[in-house]
Amino acid sequence: MTDASIAAWESELKAILERIRTHPSADLASERQRAVVLEKLIGDYHRTKG
Repeated sequence: MTDASIAAWESELKAILERIRTHPSADLASERQRAVVLEKLIGDYHRTKG
């Protein structure tokens, strides 16, 4: 993984969380699932790097 990949994942996660925040009653199950995966990937990267 590169820093550019992590930055892209963080940007994607931010966009997903904003969409969930602005549309809380929408059916965003797949977005929520993707957010969980991104949080894990980003967290694992930062834990192993630091």
